Formats: sequence, structure tokens, C-alpha cells
Amino acid sequence: MKIWIVGAAAALLIAHPAFAAGIATCTLSADKKTVTVTASNPYSQVMACEVNCHMAIPDGFTTFVCVKPVPVGSKDFVMCTHVAAEGHAYVRVKETEANCPDPSAPAKAEATPKNDDDDGDDDDAKADEKIEKILKQSQEMIEQMKRK
Repeated sequence: MKIWIVGAAAALLIAHPAFAAGIATCTLSADKKTVTVTASNPYSQVMACEVNCHMAIPDGFTTFVCVKPVPVGSKDFVMCTHVAAEGHAYVRVKETEANCPDPSAPAKAEATPKNDDDDGDDDDAKADEKIEKILKQSQEMIEQMKRK
């Protein structure tokens, strides 16, 4: 039974990135000059998608960013294409980073805005106390070392 649970957990861990990667993809053309960003929308609403294509180039890497809504039910929808500058070419797709959240998922709660009247005096006082404590401990340590 334990082996089955471990196997199922491993399968889920392996399948999750595969599904995420299947939502959006950066593809390099055969001539290595054009990057095409495609996405599929399995949701019942338009999906806002941001894709970062990290491309290897002869002397490092570069990133091409594509942001576009993906229509409902689309499969391999061409979001963007990018052509390398004249005389340049890409080596390979180094990584595809996609942020295409489920449009029907509840929105994340925003951080509580900081009060403009709060000047952070409490934080400063706490930091000052910690510094004083560390200085005192350091001084005590020096005193002990001198005695030895």
C-alpha cells in the first residue's frame, strides 16, 4: 500500500510540470531565427497568459516576453512570434516560463496596504534593541577572551 501511495505521489509530481508546460510553449524554427509562442486554453473563460522564452544565444542567453489573452477552447493558439535581429540566430530554447492562471480561480488576497501614518518607529526600536543586545554580547565575549 505504501509503495502505491509513493508511486502515485511521484506520478503527480511528474505530471504537474508536464501539464503546466503544455499550456504554453516556446518553439524555435528550423532556421533558428524565429521563436513562436503558442498556448492552449483548457478553461471555459478567456485566459490571460504571460510567457517568458529564455533563449540560448552564442554568448549567453536572452529573454523574449509575450503577454496576450488566449481564447476559450483554443489549441496551439499563436500568441506571438519574434524574429532574431539581422545576422543573429538563437541556439536553442533554454526554458519556457509560463504564467497562465485559471481564470475561474478566486483572486488572491492583496497584501494589506501600509498605513501612511505608520512611520515604522516600532520596527526601528526593535532593531535598535537587537543591535544593543548583540553589541553587549560581543563586549562580554571580548571580556571573557581577555581573561583567558
